[in-house]
Amino acid sequence: MGVKLTAIDPTGADRDALVEFFSSQSFPFHVAADAWSTGTVMERIAVGYFLNADNAAFWLDHDEFGRVGYVRLEDLRDDTPMFDLRLSEQHRGKGLGVDALNAIAGHVFSTTRALRIEGQTREDNHAMRVVFERAGWTQEAHYRHAWPAADGVRLASVACAILREEWQAGRTLGVHWQDRPRFRPRKSAGITYASNVLPSLGELLHLYDAVGWSAYTEDPARLLRSLNGSAHVVCARVDEELVGLARIVSDFGTLVYVQDVLVDPRLQRRGIGAELIRSVLEPFDDIRQTVLLTDDAPALAAFYRLFVKESVDR
Repeated sequence: MGVKLTAIDPTGADRDALVEFFSSQSFPFHVAADAWSTGTVMERIAVGYFLNADNAAFWLDHDEFGRVGYVRLEDLRDDTPMFDLRLSEQHRGKGLGVDALNAIAGHVFSTTRALRIEGQTREDNHAMRVVFERAGWTQEAHYRHAWPAADGVRLASVACAILREEWQAGRTLGVHWQDRPRFRPRKSAGITYASNVLPSLGELLHLYDAVGWSAYTEDPARLLRSLNGSAHVVCARVDEELVGLARIVSDFGTLVYVQDVLVDPRLQRRGIGAELIRSVLEPFDDIRQTVLLTDDAPALAAFYRLFVKESVDR
């Protein structure tokens, strides 16, 4: 069972229903939280608020519960439409939000050339933020003091979006938040090292498979999320071929954790691993604690201990 969008005829058959919907209930997490007056609804109908060249309003109709709410799609001629979603009071808390977002995405991407859809909610609307996440939308922005609440407090506005290719593929691509390069690409002994330029999924799978880390390659989506969530990623390439990678996670204050260091077996014992560790830790030389876990092989442990210590001592 799911939600479908039914076009609203604001000046005809749906006029009275619109007046009833907006004048009979409040929407606590909207900027204008109180119920609208009949005059306000009629005025907005008259000026084309619910239907014009850029915007269109729809009822949300559910297979089991019937009419459960309303959505207004905005800026439909733009690359990034937005929406105003409102569930009726009696249908809130029933888990209908994900179905509603799926219906919105399906309609927009099927009927327009939009590249992405964006929605915003206030920071304390935890239910809606969970809905965004479960529907496969990605948080892209956190606008501080951007949402005026009724009590005069300025809250943050959280923006989430879904891309057309994510909707088509049925999977989330995610965002690499720490994407700013920490140093310019540099070359040493024929190897080019680059900061925060993520490789393709195919390159990642090939490298992780080459070193025998099948636990990573069995779940490619999780591997991508891991790279996107890293504090710093450094790649080593020979010409255009990925031959090494190192990544860390960090709280950016007191701790940096060296998570992965990989070198293509064909090029091991040439100093690439050492340079990857030096490079990935370079921007974090003021962090108080550096952590690296490895197998208990004495030679391997000594190798990592040497270069982590050098990084901390610099």
